[in-house]
Amino acid sequence: MKRALKKIISNVDRMRKYAQNQEIYKNVPLAEETLVMLEQLDDPEEGPLGKAYACHAILEQVPEYDTPRLALKLLRRELAWLNESTEKSDWLLAGNIEADIARLEAYIDMDGLSVDEFCSKYGRHLRFDPVERTQKWEEIYLEVEEECARRLKGVPRGMGFCFPYWAARRDVLSKYGIDWKSPHMLNPRVLFD
Repeated sequence: MKRALKKIISNVDRMRKYAQNQEIYKNVPLAEETLVMLEQLDDPEEGPLGKAYACHAILEQVPEYDTPRLALKLLRRELAWLNESTEKSDWLLAGNIEADIARLEAYIDMDGLSVDEFCSKYGRHLRFDPVERTQKWEEIYLEVEEECARRLKGVPRGMGFCFPYWAARRDVLSKYGIDWKSPHMLNPRVLFD
């Protein structure tokens, strides 16, 4: 196996471990790096279908609503590789990918759908702060999550962890000039653990 392919597989494995350890934010730069590697991969044995599957594996490890533009980039690349493939049996997946693309495009299109309309149309039950749909949110996401992780180091990640996490996130975001409202604030009738 070529070195580039081994590195891609290694990155996806690291991403899975980060996700399992509740450190999914660490996957953002890895996802970007691995996508570039996939695009540059010139291996006749690893055709478009293999690249599409690898792209899907990357996509499963990123926080799509915190980084919707990255998720869109991955989905569009996956769809392009899938469409390049000569394996007809997998073209059925294209409809699902197109639906995911439409959902994320609607998510970031703040002029097209309000938060309530988006939640209703796509079956999301919890309201969220509209700032989470912005380009600025995505640009600072990694730095904010890294700072939250530093602040919450040693805090048990069991029941009730969401409250100190949301408090830390709100405080860190305020340093970027963002007045963020947590799911608890936006969904007062919902009980969070």
